Amino acid sequence: MSRNVFIFLMATTCTIAFTQYNENQSINIKRSELSIAAEDLFQKLDYKLYPNPLVGNLLNFISPRSEIKEIAILNILGKEVFKTITVNNQIQLPNLVRGIYIVKLKQGNYLGLSRLVVP
Repeated sequence: MSRNVFIFLMATTCTIAFTQYNENQSINIKRSELSIAAEDLFQKLDYKLYPNPLVGNLLNFISPRSEIKEIAILNILGKEVFKTITVNNQIQLPNLVRGIYIVKLKQGNYLGLSRLVVP
């Protein structure tokens, strides 16, 4: 009888281990497919912004693309402190606290990041 219990326990353990292995394998495949899809979603946008360091409250953009600009300004912790959508090459910023910010510019399928210093 103890032999039957031992065989039952071994079969159950192998089944559980095999099931967990298959679940982990499928999760890894899904994550890699997701990262490939995210890379294909946006292309790099090379743009310039000035003045940097920021003087006053007007920020200018030079971009090779002509689509609508979705602009987000993030603080160093990644929190969004400003967001706007415009067709202009200039935006008026609220009074930003002194520090370093990340400017995220999205135009169509293109996305660019740049650093902005506020003295």
